[in-house]
Amino acid sequence: MPDLDALRRRAGEVRKSIWNDASGGRVAQNIQGGVLTTISILSAIYGPTSTQLRSFQDRVKKGQGESDSQAYYFNDRVANDIEASLDAALADFDAGIASLSGMRAKGEVLGDFVVLAREALDEHSDEADRVAAVLVAASLEETLKQLGAARGIDVYSRDMRGVIEKLKEADVLAGAQFSAAHGFVKLRDNALHAQFDQISRVTTESALKFVEGLLAASFS
Repeated sequence: MPDLDALRRRAGEVRKSIWNDASGGRVAQNIQGGVLTTISILSAIYGPTSTQLRSFQDRVKKGQGESDSQAYYFNDRVANDIEASLDAALADFDAGIASLSGMRAKGEVLGDFVVLAREALDEHSDEADRVAAVLVAASLEETLKQLGAARGIDVYSRDMRGVIEKLKEADVLAGAQFSAAHGFVKLRDNALHAQFDQISRVTTESALKFVEGLLAASFS
């Protein structure tokens, strides 16, 4: 999955590289390199087929001219557009409006686990309920870790309780979401240790709905 901090640093480097302030005023430069890097960053955050990426590419294509004066104004316009597009993309991610394309891909994998868990529950047998409990517990823990990793939180050196606490500190989980996540820690522990006699079908179903909600909100 792309590293958001690395993308943010690269965006800062692009902003510096596309302007030359030596003459006392800002003059656009290195536009081609700035455009290519911006396309890469927009693709990583919104996805390679996103409306945001296509819109940026379309704007870059407009107004290209062969004369020196046309090239000057084109470069200046595109440089400003690069800055605006990068600022908007990073702000959208910080606000939770956009998610890294790598998160969406990971969400598809986690979604497969959820589908399998749902199918297992539909069988209405003790053995299938146990399978569902394991799948739900695994998908819940991994979903929480992916939410933390996307925000630069060290999650893989922590157990599920520690991950949930860190997500609360980062305001990723709050209120009812935090309480629900914390309540499902026991499900995860029981499933991990095959203590299925301590796991009710109702708890598994509740945890499954909780995971589905997290995936829909953060990975789609």
